[in-house]
This record gives sequence, C-alpha cells and structure tokens, in this order.
Amino acid sequence: MNTRFWILGGTVLLLFLVFRFLLPLVLPFVLAYFCAKLVAPAIHFFTDKLKWKKKVTVLIIVIITVGAIIGFIGYIGSLAIGQLILLLQKMPVYQQMADRTLEDFCCRCDEMLDLAMGTTYQYLEAQTMQMYESIGNDILPRLSSCAADVLKWLAGAGTGIFIFFVSTLLILLDDSFPRIPDRFRPFVKRLKSAGLAYIKAQGIIIFLIAVVMSVGLLLMRNNYAILLGIGISVFDAVPVMGSGIILVPWALVEIARGNFFGASVLITLFVIATFLREILEPKLLGKELGMKPLFVLMAVYVGAKLFGIGGILLGPVALTVLKATDDAIREE
Repeated sequence: MNTRFWILGGTVLLLFLVFRFLLPLVLPFVLAYFCAKLVAPAIHFFTDKLKWKKKVTVLIIVIITVGAIIGFIGYIGSLAIGQLILLLQKMPVYQQMADRTLEDFCCRCDEMLDLAMGTTYQYLEAQTMQMYESIGNDILPRLSSCAADVLKWLAGAGTGIFIFFVSTLLILLDDSFPRIPDRFRPFVKRLKSAGLAYIKAQGIIIFLIAVVMSVGLLLMRNNYAILLGIGISVFDAVPVMGSGIILVPWALVEIARGNFFGASVLITLFVIATFLREILEPKLLGKELGMKPLFVLMAVYVGAKLFGIGGILLGPVALTVLKATDDAIREE
C-alpha cells in the first residue's frame, strides 16, 4: 500500500514538472506524433491498397490535413475578427446607449432614495472619469508594451506550425521510428483511450454549446452572434465560471432596458447550456474514463489554477495518467 502511494505521489510530481517545463519545449513534436497517428490509416490505405508511392502519399495527406485545420481555424477567426471590427466601429453608438440607460437608472435611484435629481449620475460620472484617467495612465502603456510580446508570440506560433508540419512528415516517412515496448503497451493503450475520450467529449460539448449560443443570439438579431457564441462556449468550459457569468448579467441588463424577449432568450440559452453540460459531461466522461464526475471537475479546476486555460485540458490528462498508473499497480 505504501509503495502504491509513493508511486502515485512521484507520478504527480513528475507530471507537474513535465507540464510546467518540458511540454512547452516539445509541444509541436507531441502534436506531430498524434497527427501522424491520426492520418496513418489513410496513408496505409493508399500505399497498400492503391499502390501509391509513400513519399507522395504522405506529402499529399499531410498537406490536406494541415491545410484543412488551418483553413477551419482561419475561417472561424476571420468571422470573429470581422465581428470584432464591427463592434469597435459601433462602439460610440453603444456608449451613447449605455449612457442613456445609466442616466435612466440613476434617475430611478434618486427617486427611490429621495435625492436631488442627478446626484447619483454625477457621482458615477466622476467615478467613470477617474477610471478613464486610470486606464490612460496605467493600462494603455502596458498594452503598448505588450504589443512586442504579441508579435513575438505570433512569430513563435508560425515557427511552431512549420516545425509541426515538418515533424509530421518525418515521423510518417521514418519506418524505423521507435515503437512502444510491449510491456508498456497496455498502459499506453488505456491512457490513449481515456485521453481521446476526454478530448472528444469536451470538443462535442463546446461545439454544441457554441452552435446553440450562436443560433440563440441570431434570433436576437445580434451582429456578433458567432463571436459571442464561441466566447461563451469557452467560458462555459471553465469550472465555477460557466456561461452564467455572461448570460445572467446580460439578461438583467435586458430586463432593465425593457427587452423581455431578449432576456428570455438569454435565460433559455443559459438553461440549455447548463442542461447540455450537466447531462453530456458525466455520460461522456464518466463512462469513458471510468471516473466520477466530481474527480474530473476537481482535475479541471486544479489544472486551470496551475496552468491557466491550458490546464483545463492538462488537468484531466494528468488524472487519466494517475488512474492508468493506479490500475497498472493494482494489476501487478
């Protein structure tokens, strides 16, 4: 029993060190390995059944796969950027609408509190001006200093994509690529099935919620339905926060504006998103991973705390490694 806990504790420490220090260095190669595994059956079909040349087949399949991934991300990104530009163009109009809504709200507060008309609005206006000064003095210089970091990140991302592409080609062309030892194959197979189950489950849930959100916002005639739908679906995957942190305050604002139809749509979207995640997540994750949903939620939360957004994926990956290790120890 003590040996088992020592092994699991060492595994936790090793996973933390790998995720913190090693994974950022080898991520393109890890992704290339999984991509090679993904397209390998198609390559075997064309080379074995249709007798195509291997080098030509590998090049065509990899170019099509990587091009499809980049094209899909680029298409979604272009739609999101287009809606973001439209949002920035209409920002003065939205600011005027917000000022009118705030003024009406302040007038009601003055009436309820028996204050002189305009007292609440003047106070909030003074606080807003102070906030704008703080933004101009503190936040904007920081944003300008971050521009160089953003450019470096984009250059690094481009380099990573190139390395990923070349690595995938080399892995597929190398017939003598190291194979997994036989004694580790059951462990790796169990880990692979659990990891793929988690990725598939989260992908299905996020995609469905993004579609539902986008359709609902289109019913509200929102010009940024796709951008907001994707953003809300990502927030919905974050533990504790969820889509309610955006939809519920937004619904309250619509009620204050008298737009009860929009508020009802937002509340309905929140209920549907919660229902989808609560129903699908335990079924897809608990059944495939063989773990209780509470443990999965704890892994996602701890992973997000330690590694940020990427920890939403790394946390359950670490949990699957621990479970596979524990199962292997019990079998021994």
